[in-house]
Amino acid sequence: MPIKSSISHVGTKRRLPERIRLIAALLSVIALIMILVAVLAFTRANRLMRRPAAPLETFSSNILPSFTPVCFLSLDNQTRLYGWFFAPKDPPVSTIILVHDQGRNRLQFGLDSADLYRFLLDRGFCVLAFDLRRSGESDGELAGFGYAEWADVLAAIRYVRQNASTRDVLLFGFGTGTAASLLALEQLPPPGTLRAAADGQPEAEKKLAAYPEDIRNLDFDQGYIRGLLLDTPCSSADEYIRAHVRENRQWDGQLLQHIIPLAVRIASGHVGNGSTGLVTPLTRSQIPVFLAYSQEATRVSPESIARIVDERLRLQADTTTIFATAEPGYINGFSADRENYLKALEEYLEPIASAR
Repeated sequence: MPIKSSISHVGTKRRLPERIRLIAALLSVIALIMILVAVLAFTRANRLMRRPAAPLETFSSNILPSFTPVCFLSLDNQTRLYGWFFAPKDPPVSTIILVHDQGRNRLQFGLDSADLYRFLLDRGFCVLAFDLRRSGESDGELAGFGYAEWADVLAAIRYVRQNASTRDVLLFGFGTGTAASLLALEQLPPPGTLRAAADGQPEAEKKLAAYPEDIRNLDFDQGYIRGLLLDTPCSSADEYIRAHVRENRQWDGQLLQHIIPLAVRIASGHVGNGSTGLVTPLTRSQIPVFLAYSQEATRVSPESIARIVDERLRLQADTTTIFATAEPGYINGFSADRENYLKALEEYLEPIASAR
C-alpha cells in the first residue's frame, strides 16, 4: 500500500513588481488631483457665471433721448431680454446694436451713455441698447462672457429685422460684448447663402442644411451685418474670463485661470459649437471695422489685444478704423478721451451714412 505524503503544497499569491505598484499609486494620485482641480474649477466657474451684474442706474426722463421700451426672447425662445430702442427724427441709415461688457448693462458708461446714444442718433442711426442675459432687467441664470450671449445678439438682430425700418445692422460691442458679437457673426451662414438657397442652388441648400435649426430659422445671414465696432477686443473670449480669475487674487488663480474658461464654455453649451478664437471671424470678414483700445490696457492682456488688432490690420487695413488711447485702462477710450473717440467714430460712420 503506497504511503501518502503528509506534506501539502500551499499556494502562494503572486505579488506585482514594485515598479508597477508605484506607477499605479502615482496614477491614482494624479487622477485624484485632476478630479479635485476639475471640481474646484467648475465651482469657481459657477460662482463667476452667477455673479450679479450692475443694476440699471436711476435717472430722470430728460437725461436720455426719447426711446421705446422693448422686450424680446433670446434664441432659446425662453430668456426674456429688455432694452430701449432709439430712432432718429429723419429716415434712419441703419441700426446700431450696443452689446455691453460682462457685469454691465445697457448703460455701458452709466448715465454718460446718453451722450453716446445722442451722437449715434445725430448721425442718422437707430440704436438698440439692451441687457444681455443675467444683466440689468433681463432674465438668465448664468452669464457666459460671450459664450452664451452670442444667442442674445442674434435675437437682437432678429428683433431689429422684424421691427425696424432699416435694411441692416451694425454691432457695437464692449469688452466681452466684442466676443459675443464676433461669435454671433461666426454662427451665421456666409453672406448670400440664404438668397442662393431660396433660388434653389443645390450647393447653398446643402451648406444651409448643415447649420442648427435655430440658425436656419433666422431670415438673415452674415450679409445683414453692415459693420462691426469693437471696443477692447481680445484674441479669445477666454482672456476676459482669465482676467476675472486673476482679479480675485486667490491662491489657485494662476492654475485655474487656464481651466475655468473651459468650465465656462461647457456650462454655456459652447463646446463643439465653434472655436474660442476671435481672430479668424474678424479677419475673415470683409465689412468695415472700428477698433478701440488702450495702448496700456489693464485687466486684460495687452498682448491679446495686440494680436487681434495687428492681424486685422495686416489683412484688412483698408476697411479698418483705429482709435487707441494712451490712457491706461479698460474700455476707457470714451470716458478718458471722448472728443477723439467720437472723432474716430465719426470717421468710421461717415462713409456708411453717406452711402445711403
